[in-house]
Amino acid sequence: MYFSNRSTRGRALLGAATLLLALLAILRALDPLPEGLYAIYFSDANWSSSRARSRIEPSPSTDSLLEAWGPSRPPEVFSTIWTGSFIALREGTYTFGTRSDDGAWVYVDGQLVVDDGGRHSALVATGRVHLDQGVHAIFIKYFQDGGSFHFDLLWARDAAPLELMPAWALSARHVNFSRFLASVVVRRAWAAVVVLWVVGLAVVGVAWLRRFLMRWISLRKDDPVSLVLVGVIIGSCALNLGGVWWGLPGSWAGDEFASPAVLEGLAKRFTGGWFDKYPPFHFYVLSAVYSPWLLLKSLRLIRVSDTFEFGALLLLGRLTSVIAGAGTLIAVYVCGADAFGKRAGLFAAATLAVLTPFLYFAKTANVEAPYVFWFALSLVFYVRFARTDTLRDAVLFSVATTLAVCTKDQAYGLYLPVPFVIAYQGWRSNCERRRSHPLLRGVLANGRLGLAMVTGAALFVACYQIPFNTAGFISHVRYITGPGSQPYRMVEGTLGGRLTLLRLAAGLDEMAWGWPMCLVCLIGMVAAVKDSRTRRSAVYLLLMAMGYYIGFIDVILYVYDRFLLPIYLMQSLFAGIAFDKFLRSPGGVRQIPRIALVATVFVYTFLYAATVDVLMIRDSRYTVERLLAARVGPDRLVGTMFPVTVLPRLGGLHSMDIGTIDALRQNAPAAYILNADYARAVSRDSPLGRLIAGLQQETLGYRLVFRYRSPAPWPWLPAPHHDLVGPRLETAAYSEVRNINPTIEIYSRESGGAVSPPTAQR
Repeated sequence: MYFSNRSTRGRALLGAATLLLALLAILRALDPLPEGLYAIYFSDANWSSSRARSRIEPSPSTDSLLEAWGPSRPPEVFSTIWTGSFIALREGTYTFGTRSDDGAWVYVDGQLVVDDGGRHSALVATGRVHLDQGVHAIFIKYFQDGGSFHFDLLWARDAAPLELMPAWALSARHVNFSRFLASVVVRRAWAAVVVLWVVGLAVVGVAWLRRFLMRWISLRKDDPVSLVLVGVIIGSCALNLGGVWWGLPGSWAGDEFASPAVLEGLAKRFTGGWFDKYPPFHFYVLSAVYSPWLLLKSLRLIRVSDTFEFGALLLLGRLTSVIAGAGTLIAVYVCGADAFGKRAGLFAAATLAVLTPFLYFAKTANVEAPYVFWFALSLVFYVRFARTDTLRDAVLFSVATTLAVCTKDQAYGLYLPVPFVIAYQGWRSNCERRRSHPLLRGVLANGRLGLAMVTGAALFVACYQIPFNTAGFISHVRYITGPGSQPYRMVEGTLGGRLTLLRLAAGLDEMAWGWPMCLVCLIGMVAAVKDSRTRRSAVYLLLMAMGYYIGFIDVILYVYDRFLLPIYLMQSLFAGIAFDKFLRSPGGVRQIPRIALVATVFVYTFLYAATVDVLMIRDSRYTVERLLAARVGPDRLVGTMFPVTVLPRLGGLHSMDIGTIDALRQNAPAAYILNADYARAVSRDSPLGRLIAGLQQETLGYRLVFRYRSPAPWPWLPAPHHDLVGPRLETAAYSEVRNINPTIEIYSRESGGAVSPPTAQR
């Protein structure tokens, strides 16, 4: 009763906040008084050229300068003026200040208050003026004449400390005090209610989720399978949250969905020729996920650095993958329960939860976890439609299929066999009813199938916004069929090349699961095909797996572990069958060894996969970062090579990408950071390869002072994941988990070296 009353009060408060928010939104829309000052930008340092751009912007700052010049960095030389008014709520002596690089001047009611002219580095200049309560004119001049730039407008009343002048106190127009004050009240009330509304929405959402789970558990308290499923999902989420902060505020996971790409598409409304190497649907999802942050930022309630915002939005993307991973497990359970029984579905979900690539991608902002979720959902309706042939299941299957393809293009390969399965289903059903032309009737006269196809086609067109973004859609297709796939081919399109690719895929399969669980999946597949009760569903799954391999992987002629995630998902269903059948022996003492064996397989696979979490948390780059922060000053140059995703975060250091021996000698960095694992793939005949060889052979005036890779968490585990704890001697990497915990080498210049750790490791 207590929780029920509290939930009711929470909904009532949220409803009231929503109504108040709507009212304030109307008042803001009717308020013509713009917040901020009118800014004019010039392309020279003395305000004499033609206007480069003009706009109304919030309180003048370095951020507003960056935003004004758009995606490109501001020019080396420019000047700016801001004009408008501000409100002084009380009479008093006000201090105005600027923190600027270069010159700046502030005039209040025509009187020069701050005079900070000339070229100089960032410094603070102040001036004082007595003001009556009311609205006062303000005029600001600023110029930038080469080098770095910075500008902040500061103020304080009486003896208070200086602070940034807030946007709410500024207006591009001059109005009377009461009119300005009314506008300020509406704007400040709007910001406060927005925060209250967002918090209230989160609280009500958590309360609803808690109530839903409690009710779901209550209704199934006599169903042990459902209760165990809840434990599996909670445990999986805990595993997927382990190390979710890996590499933040940067990214150490390759190909993550980063906020700049999403925000760029959002600014263009994903039309006007916009396209990306990925389809648009997950961009829409992340836009919705980012929306609370963007709303608070638009209200200027969030003021953070670009680096912090990048990390915060990337974390939101990763949490979206965690949710998608939980949804995938639920869908796998439902699919397995419908096709093979509830206990088989439970084992299938538990098996997938401890798959190594699943743990990795369910905690990164890659598109893999979301598109696999949509595929798993489509699989639920695929299995149901194959059994029931109902309109609802056909339409829902079409919707989930379209969303999977519109999240990642390669999902199309999973559905290539589906028309043949549907045709067979129709033919079989008509034969049983002794209808004439059973195949034609099953395909052409199937209204449910036709409506599902129309629904899918309409949703596909809507996702891509084809009527409004035809050029973008065409560009996307050209990219994925050309430069987005062709340069990555691993083998030739010959029989021998295709057999090599198949062997590579099989090796990745075994490495993803570990050999015990891989063997269980194989046993389950054979058992499912042999059993007449499960044969049809098993064959349908195998057809999807074969269609995906033949229609996608065998076409692009390259494979990574992430490409095989849908096949791994289907294998988990076969593993569920194997465990279920294995435990269906007579009870009693004879059952104990079987339970012990199943538990052993799961414990081994759990440790095998959980190495991902442990090594993410202990990633070698954290140790290297601490060492560099302690031993290398910000004024000493650090040389690097390779993308930042494979290196330690060097934000606080002066670093430079140096890729040739000549550049190394010319810049003479105090230290050089090398990812030794990544370096193995570089040809020794290239300029970069010769630089790597010279560093490692210590012939370029640099010596190795530190070499580190975090050790395996459980070295006694037999046959661990090769790319997680193996020597990584191969020049090519096919598993994404190889990005975790790389071997990092630090080289110090022999004369005046910067790094001297207490214990050098070689």
